[in-house]
Order: sequence, then structure tokens, then C-alpha cells
Amino acid sequence: MAEHQWAPPEHPDFTLHQPVGFDTKLAGALTPVDPPQPAWADIAFEEIPDTLHLKCFAIASSDVAMLVRTAWQGRLQEVLVDRDYVTRRTPDFRTR
Repeated sequence: MAEHQWAPPEHPDFTLHQPVGFDTKLAGALTPVDPPQPAWADIAFEEIPDTLHLKCFAIASSDVAMLVRTAWQGRLQEVLVDRDYVTRRTPDFRTR
């Protein structure tokens, strides 16, 4: 019987689209949100024609911007977003 050497599969890295964030100079001082609050955010990404409406958590805020944490594309990303594009999200615990 021939011997077979096992090797894990090799997966090429996929392109991680970078979010188009808010200008940090215009955001001002950020105040941490404790605990992080569930939110929806409209986030634009490079090379994607439309903005995406994503589930996220607000982790810091200022008068004009919010720092949100999202896990789109399977990677944890923090994006500074215009405050007008972030809305409060109420988790639906009945679906769990």
C-alpha cells in the first residue's frame, strides 16, 4: 500500500476591501461608549459602488462622527463614520 502524506489545503488570501472612513481631523475628540452599543451603519468601501448597511457596534463618538466596529468580510474592522449614517439597532432576541 502506498503512503500518502497529508498536507493542509492552501487558500489564497482574498482581497480585503478597505472602508472609506470619515476624516479624523474633522471628527474631533472621541468619547468611548461604554458598553459598546449595537448600531446600523452605512459604510462605503473602496471598489464597491454602493454603500453597505451593516450591523456593527458603536465604540466611540464625537459631535460629528462615530467609531464603529464591524465584522464584514469575516475580519474585525473599525471605521470612523459620519454620525448621520449611524442609527441605533435593537437586537431581536426572539430569533435566537
